[in-house]
Amino acid sequence: MLVVTTEVEAARMVDQVSVVVVARASPLRASLTSLLYSISGIAVVYEVDEGTACLRLMAAQRPALLLLDASLPDDRAWLLLRQIKTAWPATKCVVLADTAKLRRHAEEAGAHWALLKGFPAAKLSTLLEQLLQGEDILQL
Repeated sequence: MLVVTTEVEAARMVDQVSVVVVARASPLRASLTSLLYSISGIAVVYEVDEGTACLRLMAAQRPALLLLDASLPDDRAWLLLRQIKTAWPATKCVVLADTAKLRRHAEEAGAHWALLKGFPAAKLSTLLEQLLQGEDILQL
């Protein structure tokens, strides 16, 4: 299922980017969407809950940023991440992981950054702003 959330005023600005959030419909996904709209430069947030819809959306919209919840069933998150990194290498990918092991898997699969769930919202906001500005992220 695809949910498109837009902010009319923000979309009128020239330097705005779009973001895809891949996560099951949940409080986490709703919180991520709200946080994303608080970041300067983000105009449109697309929400999908599975890989096929994500790939279709990536092909049509070419978002600057992808947030991926690593808890997709059957290790589909890693396959999806590899497909995205191959087809759209310029898209910045951030993975939200439940464990340190999943975080390592995300990094091995090509994520620009992987965070353990439970991180402070300010940390994610800072990370995303830096990624969107093209900065190298070494440590937060």
